[in-house]
Amino acid sequence: MKLIFIYFSTAIISYLATIPPGPLSVFVVHTTLQKNIKIAIWVALGGVLCESIYAFLAVKGILIFDKYPQIEYWIQWVIIALLLTIGTFTFFQKSEVIKQENVKVSSRLLSFLKGISLSLFNPALLPFWLIVLLEYRKRDWLKICSGYDNLAFVLGAGTGTFLLVFTYALVADKKRNLIFNYLTDRRLNKVMGSIFIGLAVWQLASMFL
Repeated sequence: MKLIFIYFSTAIISYLATIPPGPLSVFVVHTTLQKNIKIAIWVALGGVLCESIYAFLAVKGILIFDKYPQIEYWIQWVIIALLLTIGTFTFFQKSEVIKQENVKVSSRLLSFLKGISLSLFNPALLPFWLIVLLEYRKRDWLKICSGYDNLAFVLGAGTGTFLLVFTYALVADKKRNLIFNYLTDRRLNKVMGSIFIGLAVWQLASMFL
């Protein structure tokens, strides 16, 4: 039962956290429109692999915290500073017009590798999952204690991301204008930036409570 809680809780968190469109989501939309949804799915799978790797690294990071509490204290400050920086930059960033990108990938392998490249250098993924795991530690029914718990967490992170990006692909396949109006909404940067700043404030409050 605990594995089910960890898996679905993580999948829901991952799905919601992926709602603000990033490079992966935008490229999946372009791929759906210019190629087909099958190629777009392979791009999404590449991004999901990176998401899962970052989730796995976060799990390993938490294990290090257990052995060295001093590292946990300073890493939390680093996470707070990083999230505040990313959040502030995103909040005040001007929304750029999303240009019609020329999608050159056509094979499954190239599409998969493109998805990996789009998610590989996302500076927010690792601190985000570290914060999630720090919150999980406060709840016995979500605390990661075994290899099976680790697997449920990593699979949940990947599942949530895939489902959201797949949702973008489906909408793009059916409602082209609707998806582009959403992606170019100027309020998205404000929402995304506020989320990161909120996570930083939440983590800061947790350290002193």
